[in-house]
Amino acid sequence: MIGSDVEIPAASQSLYGKSVGEMINDDVLVAKSGAVTGTFKYVTGYTGFNASVPDEQEGYYFPFTLKKTGTQMSFKKNGSMGKENIPFEANNVFRVTQGDSFTVLVDGAEVITFTFNGATFTPQARSAKSRAKKNA
Repeated sequence: MIGSDVEIPAASQSLYGKSVGEMINDDVLVAKSGAVTGTFKYVTGYTGFNASVPDEQEGYYFPFTLKKTGTQMSFKKNGSMGKENIPFEANNVFRVTQGDSFTVLVDGAEVITFTFNGATFTPQARSAKSRAKKNA
């Protein structure tokens, strides 16, 4: 399957408590090859992504919608199986870094492998507290 089986949700759409526009700029695109380009925003306080692991509540997130449907799905991160045979969900979010690759399988068939080498990851914004310490 190719990139035509995937789309980026609207900026106003909320996924697990954050809007798509809070995660990415409107320049994010997925090529048929799975190459993702565009600008990712650094997100904090994303408890809806993983409420039990604080380290996974901040970083860069890739929201996408699968247009191919099925009953089960699996994800491979950097070639290693992650979640396997979970119930199908059209709307998904991956926590990503520039060197990552994610393969999505639906009912055992590969749909797409996302790569992020061509994407831009904006630096984490410094808090007012850390700026005040530096200026003190």
